[in-house]
Amino acid sequence: MARSIGMAADAPVFRAVITITNRDGTETTKHEGPYGSIGAARARVTFWTNYLADYDDETCQPTGTSRARGYVEEGTVAWQPV
Repeated sequence: MARSIGMAADAPVFRAVITITNRDGTETTKHEGPYGSIGAARARVTFWTNYLADYDDETCQPTGTSRARGYVEEGTVAWQPV
C-alpha cells in the first residue's frame, strides 16, 4: 500500500527498527517507514512488541519476556529527479 511521503526536502523522517527473536534463538532486524512523525514509528515498535509477546498459556497474561524489541531512528530525505 502506497503512503503519502511528499514532505518538504530535508524534513525529518522516522523509521521503526524492529529486532525479532525467532524460536530457534536467532535474531532478525527489520525496518519500517519512513513515517512523518515519531509517534507513528513508535506505534509500530509497540505493535510488534505486543503482537509477539510471550503469554502464559493458563492465565493468558504476558510473562514479561518479549520476542520483539525495537527503537526509532530519525533521518532526512533528499529528493532528486531520477
